[in-house]
Amino acid sequence: MQKYQLLPEHLNFNLKNFVQKHLNDDINTLTLKFKSIEQTDFNTNLVLESVSNIKKGSHKLPSLCSNYCWLPTKSYEQASSELTAFYKSILFKGNSVLDLCGGLGVDDIAFSKVFKTVISLDSDNELNEIVKFNFNKLGINHVERISVFAEDFLTNNNTKFDLVYIDADRRPAANSKKFILSDCTPNIIELLPQLKLISNQLLIKLSPMVDLNYCKSEIENIKEIHVVSLKNEVKEVLLLVDFSINNSTVIKAINIINDQNIHEFSDSNSFIIESLNSNSNAYFYEPNASIIKANLSANYAQSLGLKMIALNAHFFVGHELIENFYGRCFKIIESFTFSKSKLKSYLKKNEISKANISKRNFPINEAEIAKQFNLKTGGDEYLFFTQNNQGEKLFYHCRKL
Repeated sequence: MQKYQLLPEHLNFNLKNFVQKHLNDDINTLTLKFKSIEQTDFNTNLVLESVSNIKKGSHKLPSLCSNYCWLPTKSYEQASSELTAFYKSILFKGNSVLDLCGGLGVDDIAFSKVFKTVISLDSDNELNEIVKFNFNKLGINHVERISVFAEDFLTNNNTKFDLVYIDADRRPAANSKKFILSDCTPNIIELLPQLKLISNQLLIKLSPMVDLNYCKSEIENIKEIHVVSLKNEVKEVLLLVDFSINNSTVIKAINIINDQNIHEFSDSNSFIIESLNSNSNAYFYEPNASIIKANLSANYAQSLGLKMIALNAHFFVGHELIENFYGRCFKIIESFTFSKSKLKSYLKKNEISKANISKRNFPINEAEIAKQFNLKTGGDEYLFFTQNNQGEKLFYHCRKL
């Protein structure tokens, strides 16, 4: 079923002029205005969805937005950002890549810069017409977009590729709290035997919620797992499968600031968490979200000579300031063993009524802490609540560096 019922002339509508004319209009008002009258020269739903997504998408998809490309909402929401797509592209180069679930084509655009041929599949013929129109507007001329289900293409395909890429949809009935590979469409697990025949390398993009140990138990030959964050928010997990080898999996934590500034940390060693004196350190550290998701906090702390407060707290302390720390760093103003009476007295003495509150491995959540101690959120003060390996509750008052 075609959602937009597009006519050939609809895609030639001058979206740029429409966006610029209504740049300051409220999108809800705009929707009511244009959906109440019959339009013949443009597709109302596609235009209004694209206007809304262009207005809010300049950080996620700057090239597509600045060129006033068509951005249907479902595809826009599911698409990689241009920065995470760029990161994928710098991992590879070669002659050909097969994208099993093309979607809006953001990853295809990035791959087209490092592969001579990009074959992109999607079963939605209407979306494919939109994407091909966008590619043409952007000057992308060596991505072949095919309207076909991935399963059908693989059944009839004899071509080999340097890389196969898959960013599968989750089925509507899938458990939203637990990411299961077999809940994806197409079913990644079922496709593995066919994919081995056409490429040695498979790149799988997964939800940031996926459990890494689960991935390793379900898929063999995972060479690398990349936990990719964008400005300290984990956006996706990438599994690089190499069918030609059977080595241990390397886990990498990636944080993308921009296309010129990408931080990476990886380590496969295990470390013992040392006990610490909570009053003997000057600096407090919270690692990047990708470090935490990749379960590399202990490795990263060890590599910098810092101590973890507890293995599952993901907070570090140290005597020296670490330049270019991969995460947030703070100056410790005060720290002590937590008790309600002691903290109330400390806050009153230091006239702290507003602060940023964070907790890890602590029995009270941030909202309850703010309520109990009559704190407003925000400002320049940072209050951290955690506990050490011995179960001792700890409080840190910090200021950001």
